[in-house]
Amino acid sequence: MNIVKEIVRYNKIMGKEKQTKELTPKQERFCQLYATEVEFFGNGTQAYIEAYDPETNRPNWYKSAQASASRLLSNVIVYNRINQILEESGFNDIAVDKQLAFLLTQHTDLKSKLGAIKEYNKLKSRITEKQEVTHNINPITELSVEELKKLAGN
Repeated sequence: MNIVKEIVRYNKIMGKEKQTKELTPKQERFCQLYATEVEFFGNGTQAYIEAYDPETNRPNWYKSAQASASRLLSNVIVYNRINQILEESGFNDIAVDKQLAFLLTQHTDLKSKLGAIKEYNKLKSRITEKQEVTHNINPITELSVEELKKLAGN
C-alpha cells in the first residue's frame, strides 16, 4: 500500500500534467498490470516481465528487468497513466476516506479499527511520532573547577 501513497503524494507535487507523448502498447500493458492486476499490483518487476517478456536465458535478466521497471516507474508519462488508472478504478481520496470512515465506525474488527484510528490521527497531525533526543553535554557535576569558573565568568 506504500507505493500507492507515494503515487498520490507524487501526483500532488507534480500536478496532473497532460500527457504530451503516447504510451507504447507495452508501456500501457505495464501500467494496466501494475495498477489493476492483483497478481502484479505494485510490483514493477513482475509487471515488466509480464508486459515485455524479456529473454530469461540471458545472464542477469532479472536484474535488467528490475532496472527497466524502475526506469518505467520514473517516467512521468507512465507515472501519470498509472495514477489515472488508479483513480478510474476508484482509488482516490474520496474512496479512501470512505473506507477509513467505515473502519473507524465498525465494531467487529477492533484491530483494524485501531489501525484506522492511528492512521486518521497521523493524517490529521493529532499525534506525532516519538523522537529520541540525545546530547553530548556533560552535566555540571562532571565539569572541572576551571570549567565552572569559565561558565561563571570568573
